[in-house]
Amino acid sequence: MRASFRHSNPLLCGCIDPSGFEPSLLTVIEGTSGLVSETLFTMCALAVCRGQDVIVVDGGNSFNPYAVSRAVKFMGFEPRQALCRIHVARAFTEYQMDAIISGLHEAVTRWNPSLVAVLYLSNLFSTQDGKKLFGPILKNLKEITRSLNLVTVVTSFGGIWWGDRMVAGNADRVIRIDERKTIIKVHDGDNLFEYVPLPPGQTRFIDFLGGEINGQNCAKLQGAT
Repeated sequence: MRASFRHSNPLLCGCIDPSGFEPSLLTVIEGTSGLVSETLFTMCALAVCRGQDVIVVDGGNSFNPYAVSRAVKFMGFEPRQALCRIHVARAFTEYQMDAIISGLHEAVTRWNPSLVAVLYLSNLFSTQDGKKLFGPILKNLKEITRSLNLVTVVTSFGGIWWGDRMVAGNADRVIRIDERKTIIKVHDGDNLFEYVPLPPGQTRFIDFLGGEINGQNCAKLQGAT
């Protein structure tokens, strides 16, 4: 495996500062765009390409190993070897999610992940029983994140639904991605970035070896320091 790698998601490496994903903090990436999941998949790929393990808790049946594999391959690594470091648990009911989060401490002790990725945590909690379970589950996730010094990232559709609002309200950092036909907007706290995506197959020089710095390919419109 090579030490250098290429970036497959310009959002993560341009508009979103990877160093902002700090241990002991819960970050929410929200929005209806497919780029929300893509950004999280890129984070998974970056971690495993560095030789680190990742725990994925899938609450929306949306984890796509092929997308992660493509990102890993684009970074110049062997997908099969890298994907062995991603440990996935899927929940299809609120009770299964409760059991997975309850067992997260043991899983973290076993694999020592650099990233805990939770896909669409609130999706399973639309029933009355689900609403009763959701608060304690979210509290448990935050406590595990802090006590074990984890980098935890949760995806959400955002909007006015109570579950998504509750997730955002308990987050230490909220990133919102809005995708239009010709522009992508990334809200990161008080900052707003705009990014013009490239057509499929087109790349920039900085997409290859060498990397880039936060904000290099996008315009910071407000909250500039």
